[in-house]
Amino acid sequence: MSILERIRANGGDVIRDGYSFRLRPGQLDAAALDWVKKNIEAVKREVWPAYDDWQERAAIIEFDGGMSREKAEKLAYQEVSYADAA
Repeated sequence: MSILERIRANGGDVIRDGYSFRLRPGQLDAAALDWVKKNIEAVKREVWPAYDDWQERAAIIEFDGGMSREKAEKLAYQEVSYADAA
C-alpha cells in the first residue's frame, strides 16, 4: 500500500496546490502524523511525480540565475507544468 493510500485509508489526504502541499490528517494518530512529517519528501514525490524535477529546476534557476528561492520556485513550477502539459 502506498503512503497516500494509507493516509486516505485513515480519512486523511494530501492536497497539492501548485507546489504547496497540505495534509488533512483525518483519523491519523500522533505516531502516524509524526511519521508523515519525517517522511514528507517521499509523500510529496508520491503526490506529485514531477516534484524532483521541480526541485532540481528551482535549484538551477536559483544558483545560475541568482534569483531568490521563492522566485526560482515560481519560475520552475511554470516550466515543469508546461513540460507536463506538452
